[in-house]
Amino acid sequence: MALLMLSASMIDVTLSILALVAGGVTLELFAAARAPLGYQDDRGFHLGAEQHEIARDPEAGNPS
Repeated sequence: MALLMLSASMIDVTLSILALVAGGVTLELFAAARAPLGYQDDRGFHLGAEQHEIARDPEAGNPS
């Protein structure tokens, strides 16, 4: 009888640990899906697409 009680409590502990792990994985996936999109450079983290500086050549342009 004691062996059955020990087995039942081990199953409870195992299921509790599995439930905590499953909850953590679910939370991690939700957080990754809702994270803001952006980029990081030497000045820090910025939201949105990376801004490229456009080099303007004064001689290039509309020839007319």
